Amino acid sequence: MCCANVRTMVLGALILLLGAGCGSSRPVAHWDDPYRYARQRAVSPAPARVSRPEPAPVRPKHESAAVLDTGLRTRVITDREIQRVSAKDPDLSPSVIRHILSRINAKAAYYIEDDIRDGRPLIVPNDLRAYKKWSPLDPYIPELGEVPKFILLVKDEYFLGWYEEGRLVGDSHICVGKKDGWTRPGVYTVKEKDADHISRSYTNAYGEPAPMPWALRIYEHVWIHAGDITQGNCSRGCINLPVFVAPKLFAWAEKGTAVMIVDSLDDVEPELARNRSNCLLFARSCRMRQAMLD
Repeated sequence: MCCANVRTMVLGALILLLGAGCGSSRPVAHWDDPYRYARQRAVSPAPARVSRPEPAPVRPKHESAAVLDTGLRTRVITDREIQRVSAKDPDLSPSVIRHILSRINAKAAYYIEDDIRDGRPLIVPNDLRAYKKWSPLDPYIPELGEVPKFILLVKDEYFLGWYEEGRLVGDSHICVGKKDGWTRPGVYTVKEKDADHISRSYTNAYGEPAPMPWALRIYEHVWIHAGDITQGNCSRGCINLPVFVAPKLFAWAEKGTAVMIVDSLDDVEPELARNRSNCLLFARSCRMRQAMLD
């Protein structure tokens, strides 16, 4: 366990200093930037998104704690504000708040820290309490009830989740291709696993083959791997995961695990419906059909 922790720390430092596989320059957020957040399916408890930020309403102190403002705004958040929020709610420690901001902004936590320090605007919840357990992904997808393991990647949410029999068991913000076609929608499987993968296609800042640790290849030279997440679109096609998440997904996934990439959440149901006869996804149904034919 100790060696694994040391390895994680070392690889994290390498990713931060050198960039891993598919990095890019850092982004700058601007006031009133629109949020490319797709509408959530009805079964999910995640908050609805707004296309344009609105001021947070003032709520009476006696109002029920269950009624929370789920709005988002692009604005500056300061360390002083974070400390003030944390003092009121022990569950919202400064590190938890930074983690929430990291997930919402699809940025590595160290870039969130830099943005806070330098006064750059971020997408910030009107009420951080509403985002303690936030995920844009559905906690349960009934169509996947027969699928033992399944990875869903939603491009315009910049999120990836992994499911067991339709139930979400883990998720993370991610980085995908800089250009729309660089991370292609479709149904794939995990074709290779390589914990110490070195890219044969890309180089790092020093012109050396780029490290892509805890890598899962899904098609051609596109891998899911630990990498530097500067913003939602920052790679050359690979899917970059935070360094503390990538080992978990790597250990959980198996060769042959189904992977579906969609442009938005609204595409999930139609794409699953179109693939009902796809044995990569619905192996159990395929076996039953084959048994009936035999």
